[in-house]
Amino acid sequence: MSRPVRLIVCINRRLGAGQRSCAGSGSLDLISSIEAMIAAERLEVPVVKRECLGHCESGPVMRIAPGGPFFTDISEAQLVEIVTRLKSFIENHDANRA
Repeated sequence: MSRPVRLIVCINRRLGAGQRSCAGSGSLDLISSIEAMIAAERLEVPVVKRECLGHCESGPVMRIAPGGPFFTDISEAQLVEIVTRLKSFIENHDANRA
């Protein structure tokens, strides 16, 4: 049985001076925007907030799960491409489940 598709967003904030992190690089600001875009496309995909995806130096980081691509150094401008990739992933995921 395959797991449902979801978008994982890292919200980790590293507290050490000079240590880059997803939250410190703006991941929390991107969440409401990507949730609105997912809703506008009528995709039933939850946005899951996680403390760490192990790529702090490349944050903000998102990943399509299960087993989908990572997106790093994300800006607001890249969200459209992420939603497009998410739609494609869902189509392939659903085809493999049939």
